[in-house]
Parts: sequence; C-alpha cells; structure tokens
Amino acid sequence: MGRGSRWTEVDNQLLLEMVKKGLNVQQIYNSGKFPNRTFRAIETQLQRLGVDLCTQTKNSLSTQIREIEIIDLETVAKRFVDAFNKVCDLKTCSKDDLERFRIIFSAARVYFDLYFKLEEFSEVKNRVERLETLVAQLATEKKTEAPQQAA
Repeated sequence: MGRGSRWTEVDNQLLLEMVKKGLNVQQIYNSGKFPNRTFRAIETQLQRLGVDLCTQTKNSLSTQIREIEIIDLETVAKRFVDAFNKVCDLKTCSKDDLERFRIIFSAARVYFDLYFKLEEFSEVKNRVERLETLVAQLATEKKTEAPQQAA
C-alpha cells in the first residue's frame, strides 16, 4: 500500500494533461508540480490511470532524437563502463533494470562495429574522391595532348 496522500481528481487531470503535452515520467517529476510525490509514485499513478508508459516513452524519445551525432569510441567506452559500474553497485535489480543494461551493453558492442565500418566507408570515399580527381586530371591532360598531336 502507498504511504503518501491520496491523488485528487485535480492531480490526475494535471498528470494526464502533462502526458498529452508529451512529457515523460521523469519530466513530470522534474517539473516540481508534484513536490510531495516520488518518481515511483507518479509512475504508479500514471499506470493506474491507464497511461501506457512504454508508448509514452517511445513518443517522447522520438522528439528527443536529433540528426546523426556520432560520438567517439572513448565516449562510448566511458558510458559502457559507467553502466557496468552501476550494475555492479546495485544491491537489488529489477527485470526492467536488467533489460535496460542488456540493451546498453548490446548497443555498445554494435556501436563499435558500426563505428569501424563507418571509418572504412570514409576511407573508401576518400579513395574514390582521389581517383575521381586523378581521372579528371588525366582527361584534362589528354585534351591538351590531342591538339598538339594534330599539329
């Protein structure tokens, strides 16, 4: 059973309005509109009100995703180590926590592969550009040689 005060109809309406505006649980909690409520209390009340937190999170993520931002491998490694340390420091862990960490670790592994492939593609692109420049130079030289041979 909960230990906090009961949620009023006004509280519930405010919660639902904030969700409709695209705010996720963390943003609602950070807003300060519910100063005597914990993150978990807000999350639980939203579930009671029938808000699908998975869908709500997906919607808010889509507004947060920006144009491609490639981070270096050192940053990925630091984030990986940070997540790993958090796992090691946990006294208890829920299934959701474990799933989040599994996703982070899987993504880090895939990111390394993608990063190196991107570097390989960049090298191929640079080589193609150099070859195009050489072909253009050869074509120019051939054009200048053709009139000289005709004379």
